[in-house]
Amino acid sequence: MSTRRDLLAALVTLAAAPSLASATPAALPPDLDPQAVRRIGAAWLKNNPGATAKALAAKLFPRGRSPDALARLRAATTADFRSGAVFDHRGWRLSNTEGALFALISLEA
Repeated sequence: MSTRRDLLAALVTLAAAPSLASATPAALPPDLDPQAVRRIGAAWLKNNPGATAKALAAKLFPRGRSPDALARLRAATTADFRSGAVFDHRGWRLSNTEGALFALISLEA
């Protein structure tokens, strides 16, 4: 993954797919491991018990999985870092929004 923006764009692309299992290999960046997506999502969920796919989708995509979602999620990610709403996993420091995206994808897989 060359930049954080690439990661967020990839996560939004995956979240827009009906499921991680149905995402075509061409839709996945070559260096994004589907198993890693599931592991990170599971770790976020462990820190956020009770989170459901329905609740995460409503929070992350309040207007549906529309073209404006990426810009809105980028802004939410920036706000998370500024406010200290971060999720640490195996040396990765992710915004809470990014962690929630990993979780949503893993729940829908």
